[in-house]
Amino acid sequence: MTATLADLKAQREHLQAQRAEQACRQAEAQVVPRGDTLRAGLAVRDAAGRALDVLLERWLLDVAGLADETEVHHAMSLAAHEVLVELGRQLPAISQALPSLGESFGKGATPRKLLTVSQWSELNRWLRSGTNSPGPWRNELTPYLVEIQDALSEHSAVRQVTFIKSSGVGGTEAMYNWLGYVMHHLTNKDMLVVVPTLELRDRSFNPRLAKMLEETPVLSALTPTGRRDRANRAELLEYGARARVIKAGANSPDSLRSDHLPYVICDEVDAFPWDVGTEGDPMTLIENRQRTFSRAKTYCVSTPTLEGQSRIDLLYSRSDQRRYHVPCPHCNETQPLEFGTGKPHGLKWRTAPEEPGEPITVLAAWYVCQHCGAEIQEKHKPDMLAAGRWIAKRPARKLHRGYHLNALYAPTGLGLNWLKIAQKWVEVQGDTSELKAFVNTYLGEVWKEVGDSLEAGALLARLETYEIAALPVHLITGGADVQKDRIELTVVGWGAGEEAWVIDHLILPGDTTQPDVWKELHEALVEAGVHIACIDARYNTSVVLDFCEKRQWTVAIMGYDGAGRPLVEDERKRAQRLRARRKRARPSEPIGVDQAKTLIYGRLQLTAPGPGYIHFPNTAAFDDEYFAQLAAERLVTKVRGTRPFKEWVQLRPRNEALDCMNYNLAAVRLAPMLVGRAVSRAGSLPGAKPATEPPDGQPPSSTAEPLAQAAAESPAATLARIQRLRAQRRR
Repeated sequence: MTATLADLKAQREHLQAQRAEQACRQAEAQVVPRGDTLRAGLAVRDAAGRALDVLLERWLLDVAGLADETEVHHAMSLAAHEVLVELGRQLPAISQALPSLGESFGKGATPRKLLTVSQWSELNRWLRSGTNSPGPWRNELTPYLVEIQDALSEHSAVRQVTFIKSSGVGGTEAMYNWLGYVMHHLTNKDMLVVVPTLELRDRSFNPRLAKMLEETPVLSALTPTGRRDRANRAELLEYGARARVIKAGANSPDSLRSDHLPYVICDEVDAFPWDVGTEGDPMTLIENRQRTFSRAKTYCVSTPTLEGQSRIDLLYSRSDQRRYHVPCPHCNETQPLEFGTGKPHGLKWRTAPEEPGEPITVLAAWYVCQHCGAEIQEKHKPDMLAAGRWIAKRPARKLHRGYHLNALYAPTGLGLNWLKIAQKWVEVQGDTSELKAFVNTYLGEVWKEVGDSLEAGALLARLETYEIAALPVHLITGGADVQKDRIELTVVGWGAGEEAWVIDHLILPGDTTQPDVWKELHEALVEAGVHIACIDARYNTSVVLDFCEKRQWTVAIMGYDGAGRPLVEDERKRAQRLRARRKRARPSEPIGVDQAKTLIYGRLQLTAPGPGYIHFPNTAAFDDEYFAQLAAERLVTKVRGTRPFKEWVQLRPRNEALDCMNYNLAAVRLAPMLVGRAVSRAGSLPGAKPATEPPDGQPPSSTAEPLAQAAAESPAATLARIQRLRAQRRR
């Protein structure tokens, strides 16, 4: 018999009623009398109170006698973890009246497993390719990395870890271990990874990160293949529910403008630029991303470069400066391993008898203990590394740990042995470039250039007070250095014998591809009564050439290195070059910057005023930074093969003050060749003709008036007007 529609509806309602009745019975079965709930809650509360008392007692016992803040922090964290785990295990049995309450509370009270980065690495990290020791990560191979990694653990009190190192000692692998620890163990922490450039990020970091994710099973599971195309992009890796790894380049301010995050890795920081566009120091931009996190952590790792320009060396100097001390197998005294050239201890070697013209061959290498003088063979190194420990030079620095390691510590089979290191040292003798690379990448130390230089502090003693109107000058020059975000200008007055009185140094901020900063430069030159100005055309060349084309009293210059290149070309050679280059626009003038630096540094060492002496005014513009830039280079002697040669080496990132002085010296040397142009409008050069063309095509009644005024007045009146206009400008 066919069921009617009414029968089907009745059957459906009957089934729904049965389900509702079943659900009601289940709910009634779960109802607990109020008294049982109260007793279970009181039992949980009492257990939690007793656990707190136990925890306080453990803290008092565990931290007794500990002076190091980090050790105290570790001990307290471990005690809290153990007490909470035990509480979570006991609660279901304690709350007998209502086991589910104790079970739920216990799950909430039980913390996740307490792991350090080194423990996580041994449990989870795999290396399947690109290593001499494939397989699971083993801390015993690189015992010196254990403390470095553990300082990055979540429960460590350390806030910054700086690792200055040689190549091949595992500093980068420690970085990847921390990255994996954050992704897998912490699961919910954002991290910023910064490499020197975006190109290096795409070419090196991203492939190595992908390799680690694929080779380590627990990490591969976080980023399955189906999600990787959209979640693992060049600039971002998404994992977990809401966690990200942001991958940035230090040369890109946009990539550093990310959300606030707690953890940061800075890899190869010595290759970071010191200024990023108009944003300033990239490290400061990175620190700003961590301001809102009281437990933020930063890991900086790099091989060092040149003294005074090494960022990792600067960071290490601000840390507690740790060295890895290993015991001597003979006397058991500990010591850091040092290369030890010129010292009785350190790495020593024996070479084969030398044949004329043949390369030197190292036959054996060993280490001499600085305590007992015994010879230590490399076979003892594994045991020495296992028994070693990090010792801080400045233990009062608690939150910033610095670690230094050289290639002598490289584990057997995973890096160069002592024999090969000694052989490399012998081979690089006679070539300064190779020797520098050895010091940086084998010893993990900054390269110190030795040569002729100036002390910036001593130059401060040359400051003097003088009346500009009374100076015996006959020519005023300007030298402008062009950067991406500013123009720096030095104005100099010249007297007999090229005695120089520096008048002012100005910094004109602005995007040098835009007209505003160039308008400001024009106004500054006019106000200073500059007769001839040399403008650096190495940067924004077309803009500089256009600026100089409209102002016949300005010269675009190009600086060229080379000890044999003259400061400026002689008149005959210059005329030949100009005839060979027939172009509509005026070509730039080549200047020999090595010759300019030699002359300026020589004149800065003169002690008595007179020909060649350089005077500096005692004004705010001439401070410590100005003279540090003026003394920013050193003339050193290098060797290539058997040929010695001299080369100017920059000791610090900023040297604009020196460049501006170079351009002023070029301007005074070029002035006699430019007679008849608006350059000599003040009439102080023989055959000078006043300027007639208005700058920027303006009518003579506007911006041309200051030029006409400068042409008609005496040098003393010009300098007095400079002082007056500068005072007005600064107000």
